[in-house]
Amino acid sequence: MHLLSPLIVLTTAAAWSSRPMSSSSTAAMEASPHKRDPRCPYYGCPKKPHDVHYNYDAVKVAFQKIRDTKRIHADRHSVGVLQESIATDAVTLTLIGYKGGQLTDQINQDRAVIVSPYYITTESSSSSNAAIQQERILMGVFDGHAPRGEQVSEFAATELPPLLAAKLRNALEHCSSPEDIMKQTANMLSETFIELDQRVPADPSGGCTATVVLRQGSKIYVANAGDSRSFIVAYRPSTMRCEIVYMTREDKPNLPEEKARVEAAGGQVYIPIRGTSRVVYQDPETMAPTGLAMSRSIGDWAAGKMGVIPDPIVHVLDIPTIVATEMEGYQVENDGSVRSHEEDDDVYIFAISATDGMMDYLDEGDIAKILAHSLFEATGVHPISACEHLVFAAAQAWQQAKQGRYRDDISIAVTALRRPPTPASQ
Repeated sequence: MHLLSPLIVLTTAAAWSSRPMSSSSTAAMEASPHKRDPRCPYYGCPKKPHDVHYNYDAVKVAFQKIRDTKRIHADRHSVGVLQESIATDAVTLTLIGYKGGQLTDQINQDRAVIVSPYYITTESSSSSNAAIQQERILMGVFDGHAPRGEQVSEFAATELPPLLAAKLRNALEHCSSPEDIMKQTANMLSETFIELDQRVPADPSGGCTATVVLRQGSKIYVANAGDSRSFIVAYRPSTMRCEIVYMTREDKPNLPEEKARVEAAGGQVYIPIRGTSRVVYQDPETMAPTGLAMSRSIGDWAAGKMGVIPDPIVHVLDIPTIVATEMEGYQVENDGSVRSHEEDDDVYIFAISATDGMMDYLDEGDIAKILAHSLFEATGVHPISACEHLVFAAAQAWQQAKQGRYRDDISIAVTALRRPPTPASQ
């Protein structure tokens, strides 16, 4: 036996590979059945980010209160109205940017959503298909741009969870093999991005990035279009090791394959000596030439005529293989389980998604370490306080770099994806 790579890249020409799940390999990921909240949609309770500063007094009071509370001591009372931004082992926050003019005129074009747990059927569904019944977590971040960018990102964040749920339900109903499940899930993520692109209120001008993480059973699916980023992190408290095992790329027009596609569509890529490359297109409102700083996005229909596409790059990671790799020599058995002793398995896995308002100035390794401590260490602050710290750190970096003249919107979302099994679940 040998250790397998934790990353499986899904492309049209890729060879599909997977391993069946066993109860031992998924015990740490399969929690007891959740009682659904009747106030929420059938697919779960979507959590949206609060603004860390520009908000009503009750939110500001809640932020102050939770700063003084360790994660393990936090309850619904101490969290208060921030519960609207908190799911199970998951939080999301944002900060409106400053683009010039009056503060009251600023518009936050970032959006984020977390649905944990995430369902693809109604509670009364009678489906016995194992592919349908897998436990799921969904998280996404969307960075709007252009005059109607906030409308596009809001539409994407709101409509993606139910749209993806419906597509997964229909596609997985007749799947039986792990290979089919993985292939269909990746296809449905791509179809969801493409359908959102067709339906968003992007006329005449507006678009957004989309970076989405879906944990389904023992697999982590990451779909990305644009220059927001998602990364998957493995953390071991015994060694304090915090490793980024996967990170999405920024879909920039100067990348050779992206540039080739744009130029094949009749578009032009502007590559400056300093700064970011852009796809040149004609603004449909001003009719002036302008540039889009990414080669994939949702919306941006005018740039779409020049080769900008909504199709995400989808990657799949295998949780048991990540665990085995992190445990330095432990192996994945043929049935997908990790051969280890329960006292040795302390591998936690979590996901982070953030817009470029944060990623342009903060190091992903520093972000991962701060959030790992807050999520999994008993002495850690609440994850929402950790995210608040990161948002303000990014804002301070913008202040120093731009002397207060400009600050991009800043958003982050984080969710735990795997906790080590307890002795009872081994």
